[in-house]
Amino acid sequence: MQKQLIMVGSITYALKGRDILRSMGFTAYVERTPSHLDRVGCGYSIYVKDNIQRADAILAENGIPIQGILNDGDAI
Repeated sequence: MQKQLIMVGSITYALKGRDILRSMGFTAYVERTPSHLDRVGCGYSIYVKDNIQRADAILAENGIPIQGILNDGDAI
């Protein structure tokens, strides 16, 4: 399975996003964004085990701004 990360603009958004996703039944963790892909400055992402498209939509619905999505180390 590919590793899927949702990049966010701050550690605060990463923690809030993780908690929202966990409350919805997702496996979600906060991780450092790989340094060569950190274009937002914060350096934190939310690791999502499954269904990153749904997780992205849930975060957007809850006001968490997404800076980008990483799939197996490649920015999408």
